[in-house]
Amino acid sequence: MDPQVRKLKKLIEAHLHQSKNQILMIFGRPKKNSDSEIWFFRKFRFSFFNDEIAFIFEEDKVVDICLTQYFLWQEVKNIYYLEGQDPEYKVVPML
Repeated sequence: MDPQVRKLKKLIEAHLHQSKNQILMIFGRPKKNSDSEIWFFRKFRFSFFNDEIAFIFEEDKVVDICLTQYFLWQEVKNIYYLEGQDPEYKVVPML
């Protein structure tokens, strides 16, 4: 299993159906381009690769999470969770 898919799986298991307040306490303030229905968080590391997490809300509860991987600040791939479908996780390369 791809390491990014494993990372998204852990995020789904830990944060799916959590409230906005719980996400705020764990991750802090979302990025400026967030709105009331989708919040973005960037994880910067001293690495060529960085991640962005998008939490999608309905009625103030997390209903979906998307993970985007960047290489040198360029979007490389998106990983989506597809509840109840096969395959459950979809990796979409952007290059």
